[in-house]
Amino acid sequence: MPGPKNSYPGPPGSVLHDARISAGKSVLETAEALNLLNSYVEAIEENDYSRFNSPLFARGYIKSYARYMGLDEAPLLSDCDRICRREEQSNQRSHVQVPGKVQAPGHAGFILALIVALLIWSLSYWIFSGPEKKALSVVVLEQQLPVLPVLRKSPSLGESLLGGEPVKPEEVDVPVVVGEIAELSFKLTEDVWLELRDAHNSVVVSGVQKKGEVLLFKLRAPVTFSTAYWPAVSMYYNERLVELKELAKSNVVRVQVGEL
Repeated sequence: MPGPKNSYPGPPGSVLHDARISAGKSVLETAEALNLLNSYVEAIEENDYSRFNSPLFARGYIKSYARYMGLDEAPLLSDCDRICRREEQSNQRSHVQVPGKVQAPGHAGFILALIVALLIWSLSYWIFSGPEKKALSVVVLEQQLPVLPVLRKSPSLGESLLGGEPVKPEEVDVPVVVGEIAELSFKLTEDVWLELRDAHNSVVVSGVQKKGEVLLFKLRAPVTFSTAYWPAVSMYYNERLVELKELAKSNVVRVQVGEL
């Protein structure tokens, strides 16, 4: 083990490392003797003071390490101070802005991440939301079916309708603009008479439909829908419910449905 000296050949870490090897001590033994982590002993021997919160910690550890090895700590601490000053000056130079070179602000990474997130959100919204849905047009046409009070009498609407032939509406020419194919569905809570025509005024279905049935169609829009008792029928146009409560003046209704 080297004895006390006024100076040592090499930086503090190298001197302490050589002293430990000469004494036959391992890093683990040295760390336990000094009550330090193994990584701190390795950092001291590598002259890497960046692992410590402050140079003061490095000086304290070197002082304890030198005394443990029987070395004079004064020259080692002097070398430690020089190394710390040199690293501090190097760090200061690296942070000096070069003339003509604009440095990015510290929050530039956050702003970039925010912009990327907004772009991803916009793209996802455009892909998954699909094209904007058109407004649904529901027009109550001039009523061509007589109001049938008998429809509301017991025992049921279906039995009342099936007791006689339903009164069919008169043929009325309604000028329309032929549109796209629409998906229609009907859910029935009573036996009820209904009629459905496509944009060309062709009859698709007409007659009494049974309670509990679900009718599905794909037709050229707009469509014309007539029923003897609309509260028993739920009509969906491209998966959107056709609301008649505020439009129908009676239970018998004839409407034209399409998209604007």
